[in-house]
Amino acid sequence: MTDSVISTLREVGSCLWDTLSSHNLEENLESLQDAMESLKRVYEDVKQRVEFEERKPQMKCTNQVSGWLDDVLKLEKDVSRTLQDGEKEKQNKCLRGYCQKNCRSSYNLRNIVSKNLNEVEKLRTQGQFDAVVQKFHVPVQLLQTVVTVGLDAPLQDVWRCIEDRTLGIIGLYGISGVGKTTLLRKINNEFLNVSHDFDEVIFVSESEISEVESVQKKIMKRLDLPRNMRRSDGRETNAQKIFDRLRGKKFLLLLDDIRQKLVLSDVGVPPLNDQNQSKVVFTTQSVDNCGLMGAQQKIEVKSLGSEEALHLFRMTVGEAILTSNTEISKLANDMAAKLNGLPLALVTVGSAMASKNDHRDWESELKVLRNAPSQFPGMDNCVLRHLKFSYDRLQSTTHQSCFLYCCLFPENSDIRKEKIINCWIGEGFLDELNEDADINGDLRSKGELVIRNLKHACLLGSGESEEFIRMHGMLRDMAWQECKEDIVLLIKKGKEQRGLRKWSKVKRMSLWDHSIQDLLTIVSRSSREDILENISQLPNLLTMICKDPMSRTLHAGFFRSMSSLTVLDLSNSSVLHELPTEIDHLINLKCLNLSNTAIPELPSELQKLRKLRCLILNYTKLREIPRGMISNFLSLEVFSKLEVLQHLDPGAFLHRDDYLQYLLDELQCLLHIKEICIVIHEATYLQKLLESQKLLGCIRKLTLDDCSDLPTLELSPSSVTKMEDLELRYCKELRKISLGTRQFRNLSKVVIKGCNLSDVGWLIYAPRLQTLELVNCESLGEIIGDTPGGGETEENIKIFSSLSVLRLFYLPSLQSIFRHALPFPSLIKIEVQDCEVLTKLPFDSNSARNTLKLISGEESWWDNLSWDNEAIKEVFSPKFVERIVQNAWLEDFQSEY
Repeated sequence: MTDSVISTLREVGSCLWDTLSSHNLEENLESLQDAMESLKRVYEDVKQRVEFEERKPQMKCTNQVSGWLDDVLKLEKDVSRTLQDGEKEKQNKCLRGYCQKNCRSSYNLRNIVSKNLNEVEKLRTQGQFDAVVQKFHVPVQLLQTVVTVGLDAPLQDVWRCIEDRTLGIIGLYGISGVGKTTLLRKINNEFLNVSHDFDEVIFVSESEISEVESVQKKIMKRLDLPRNMRRSDGRETNAQKIFDRLRGKKFLLLLDDIRQKLVLSDVGVPPLNDQNQSKVVFTTQSVDNCGLMGAQQKIEVKSLGSEEALHLFRMTVGEAILTSNTEISKLANDMAAKLNGLPLALVTVGSAMASKNDHRDWESELKVLRNAPSQFPGMDNCVLRHLKFSYDRLQSTTHQSCFLYCCLFPENSDIRKEKIINCWIGEGFLDELNEDADINGDLRSKGELVIRNLKHACLLGSGESEEFIRMHGMLRDMAWQECKEDIVLLIKKGKEQRGLRKWSKVKRMSLWDHSIQDLLTIVSRSSREDILENISQLPNLLTMICKDPMSRTLHAGFFRSMSSLTVLDLSNSSVLHELPTEIDHLINLKCLNLSNTAIPELPSELQKLRKLRCLILNYTKLREIPRGMISNFLSLEVFSKLEVLQHLDPGAFLHRDDYLQYLLDELQCLLHIKEICIVIHEATYLQKLLESQKLLGCIRKLTLDDCSDLPTLELSPSSVTKMEDLELRYCKELRKISLGTRQFRNLSKVVIKGCNLSDVGWLIYAPRLQTLELVNCESLGEIIGDTPGGGETEENIKIFSSLSVLRLFYLPSLQSIFRHALPFPSLIKIEVQDCEVLTKLPFDSNSARNTLKLISGEESWWDNLSWDNEAIKEVFSPKFVERIVQNAWLEDFQSEY
């Protein structure tokens, strides 16, 4: 009885407890649901903050916030299951819903709910973040760039160098505004689009390059070193920080606009080696800086071609403007051509013209661009001042003067190096060059050195061949801006007129394809006599260059008041027949060039020009020079009288028998003579020349023309140390050339026409030979046969290593150039005509690999060539162009002198 009562009471108590617990569980489930909903609202707020902040560059969610977000999502799933279990527990009751059927299950659920509530509260408390994102480090940083044209090829060149395991440092050079910075930025961004194994790609902009400390600061910032580590603790300490960060990593360092030598180890850059395979790529305006930086590969970034330049210009202007008027489209072509493919200039000018839809505005602005470019909107600040940087950094005022002088020549024209150096000698520029630049006192060598330095500074470029240089049109505009107060330019039928009406101040005048009458007509409507009087009063004039294609004579009074004139260049005034006797007023004249004129004789008054240093009389109608005239030029240093082929002008050689005799005698007597270019017609006079060590030591160009009774030519390299050009023309009896085995260090051009030589193997001793021209040599069977015995052998002589142009015309017996393949590292062009038995070229697949541009010849000759394999033929076939057959006797290959 008692036990049953106790049992009943227990059951009643349990039911009462279950009833109370059930109500508590339901309340806790509701509390859990409310708490979870509150936590989810906090979660959404934090998530939105993260998404907003991550839109900013280089920002990402912190690990703490990322973990919290993951924990919330995980807990949400757990709470969802708990709430589902709670609903089931509500349905699983007895005693009309007042008691749990399974008390243990209910007990466990209560514990889970309690645990979930604690976890929810904990996460809600943790969700109060001060910051939800942090800046992160990326191997490559996206850089702002512009739309580019014409950079794909140089980009591929640089990319190949980066992939080359043997190259560590790569230098990109070119004039300002050509696109070097844009290319470097493009290289940086390219690493965002391709897979690579660089741990760091670091770009240092141009404004940071000037000093080691600024470069270090930029690199440390790019490497995301902590702020406390980025403070400047001195060069050595900063270098150690950078070294420690980059050590053991593979990195690519991109340095923009190197202006002087930057020692990478001073910056903290670890050594580049085979283990880390790291690279440094830099840009500079000077090829010399490539050497100072230790660049293993130098890549020139060149101006755009005409089609690419026009495309960039039209793209900048916009087709809407260009198509609004047919005249505008044509003027746009002219304007783009004026800018010579310089991207900075094309974009600057194109932007200025993008709003002009009246063709009259285009005509006006084109005229400004041609005659006063600095006045064109944006040209002075955006283009010309950038170009001036390299000019300002030239090592001497001599280099600056020589550079500015180049703007006297027409835009985009080849300037013969010999011609401009003669002008520099006349102006005295080279006398001012420091003695440490002197090369045996030779002004020609000084001039060549200046040209090399200007080319290395990217202020001058190469012309059609090594004999020429060229000045970029925009650099010419910059040069004009520097010396515009001193110069008058009238070029190419009025297309360029600069500096007119500044007669009292003008120091240099250049008239190209204009007569003096043209000048008078253009500058004023006044009477011819009044203007002539004005123009003749030029007390400060130092240089006059006049290529006059129409005038047979110069006005008698023209030289009357030009007593300061030091350079008079009338070359290529093709019909000029007479010099005025008033030329004796030019008492300070130092350089006179009458080449390619029709002058038959020199006026006796010329003898009064006692200060003359250069006398250039090439390809004139002169029959002789008056006896005693040359010896009167006591200061003469350069004498040049080259002549056309006798086959072209039979009257050109009607000299008196003793003409060369007294000419050589007078040259021998000159104390200051250093350079002679001359034509010898008789073996007797050649022998006289060979007997004079003084004259031989001055020979720079020697032509032997129609020398009979000359079976052997003996020249010693030690005697003709200056000889650069050797031409042998129609010396029919010449069978052998004996030159010993020493090298002709300066011989750069050899022309042999109409001689009966069987080979020219002595050319292996001309390591600097750049041009070889062989014409109408019927006995010539091979150019280089067996290497001559004694002296150096072909193993240690780089045969034709400098040769850039090879011309072979009318050689019916020629079978071989050389019996083995040659590398030809400098070869640009081969021209062949009527060489029917020449059936093989000394090429393999690596010959002239990066230089050859043209092989010209008859189609039948090309088809009959034999090759070691088809792969070699495939390499050279794209270079072949069929040659139009010409008469070799009429091929003179003369350019403007």
